[in-house]
Amino acid sequence: MTPTDFIAKWGPGGPAAHLNEEQGAQSHFLDLCELLDVPKPGSPGVAGEYLFERRSLVLGEARGYADVFYRDHFAWENKAPGKNLDAALRQLLQYGLALSNPPLLVVCDRLTLRIHSN
Repeated sequence: MTPTDFIAKWGPGGPAAHLNEEQGAQSHFLDLCELLDVPKPGSPGVAGEYLFERRSLVLGEARGYADVFYRDHFAWENKAPGKNLDAALRQLLQYGLALSNPPLLVVCDRLTLRIHSN
């Protein structure tokens, strides 16, 4: 996938721009991996360490999910375009201890990507 293809698909007015969080999160991440030519979740050699929907405990023993988790690398929370990325970061912070405190916390609404050190 070229940068032009990625922007045409995921940018404002693109065919995937209208997708809600659930509909677009994984396909956006997979396209981003393809664009950057990096391994995708579940790839050989990283299965179990790098995956979608990593279930974790949050405060009060409730369960939650990091949208993408790569052990010792990052936890990633996706939102639909225009959603509150500060709230997404707070959500990831609740999962941090259960996810062995990944060094990077990433929040993304498919138009904006923010990377925070943990």
